[in-house]
Amino acid sequence: MKTKWITGIVAALAAASLAGCSTGTPSPATPSDATDTTASAPVVLQTVNVGIMNLAMFAPLYIADANGYFADEGIKLNLQTVASGQDAVPLASSGKLDVVVAGFSAGMFNAIDQGLDIKVVGSMAVSTGDPNNTGTHLVAEPPITSVDQLKGKKIGAAGGAGGTGAYITALALEQAGLTLNDVQIVNLANPDMPTALKNGGIDAALLGAPFSFTAMNDGGNSIATPPKGYSGTGVIYGGQFAKTPYAQKFFNALAKGSQDLQNGAVNTDANLAIIAAATQQDVATLKAAPFDTWLPNLAPLPDQLSKMQEVWMASGAITYTTPLSTDALVDATFSQNVPS
Repeated sequence: MKTKWITGIVAALAAASLAGCSTGTPSPATPSDATDTTASAPVVLQTVNVGIMNLAMFAPLYIADANGYFADEGIKLNLQTVASGQDAVPLASSGKLDVVVAGFSAGMFNAIDQGLDIKVVGSMAVSTGDPNNTGTHLVAEPPITSVDQLKGKKIGAAGGAGGTGAYITALALEQAGLTLNDVQIVNLANPDMPTALKNGGIDAALLGAPFSFTAMNDGGNSIATPPKGYSGTGVIYGGQFAKTPYAQKFFNALAKGSQDLQNGAVNTDANLAIIAAATQQDVATLKAAPFDTWLPNLAPLPDQLSKMQEVWMASGAITYTTPLSTDALVDATFSQNVPS
């Protein structure tokens, strides 16, 4: 909180008048115009620890941070890179991370079932459903040209069989009458997958931009993209942080970053420069990779979470047998309270 100390300084100067007198009496002191000086103590920002995957699909956070929206809310971010969302869930539940901005995972569902104190509070990238206007692709090495050829193959996915990449892969496999149990999911980070594809370590990979385009430029075939409205990434709050006043402040700033990206504004030079710096990519690469979209208030999508739960229960990645309710998984309060 800014504290102001105001000090009024009054100076009086006396002039001695000796007109015709052997001894003089000083004239009464008259106050000069007071000069006010205002000194401001440094603003103390609340540090919020955020686990994040460094991918362009999490652009609202980068934009909000670069444009000072978190600072406006009295927040300083401490960003910590995580390989996948499920790696960060235990840290969020224990209070070592306040927020996770990443992909959802079977581990998240299992953790909530076991009583860990976390909730999904928002969404991130939402698919357009247009194969030519998305950064997320299931890319296969030749001679594979279709999903139905993936049976028995190795598929790279961040977070392994219980990660978001595996879930998107499951949606594609479903269209070909296959399931996750028909393939071998290999846990790889997005930056490592293009090389693994090229070297034959895996047969296909579920990648986000710009790595999906790197793989395709190396000769890989895009054989599937997420359906319209799909979102497997979002915002998770640890229970301790969710109870603080900064939980709403954080979400307000994050949503403001999303609002700066609407209607194609993600592709402005200023926004691309911010995203490139945050993800350590060059601007030219980002320009060549179409982006998904973001909801202006980043509202969570419970239907997507229900479908994830169904897929991972069927594959065995989720260990419980009775589905969790939406209320157990989601808190939509923060997105609902974003200023209009």
